Amino acid sequence: MPRYIVDGFVFHVNIMKGKPPMMYLRCLEYKRLGCHARAIIPCDGNIQDIKVKKNHNHPPDYTAEEKIVFLRELKEVLMCNPLISIKDVYQSLSETYPNASREIPFNLIRHKMNRWRRNVGVPGTQ
Repeated sequence: MPRYIVDGFVFHVNIMKGKPPMMYLRCLEYKRLGCHARAIIPCDGNIQDIKVKKNHNHPPDYTAEEKIVFLRELKEVLMCNPLISIKDVYQSLSETYPNASREIPFNLIRHKMNRWRRNVGVPGTQ
């Protein structure tokens, strides 16, 4: 799902409709924090075309982009290197993404990492 980061706030596409087609965005913290912030962007637009329509009820997360990239790379490395332990993968990438690893410690992500690894079908991990 595409995500857009605007001034430390993360939005995801909620729905696409209209003529001309528009993407209606919702704050990523909608469920967790009940944030009702909304934005719109033309389907062929870029990040500068985003118009925020409702404000957030929480402070910005300036490490959001690093955390998204950190999680994406964790998953990619796990899927491409099935014989390396999840702890070693985490420690290696935490050096590249220190801010993200501080906010997403290994004990909070290890279950998800194991699930990613199981979904790849690595022998001996199920």
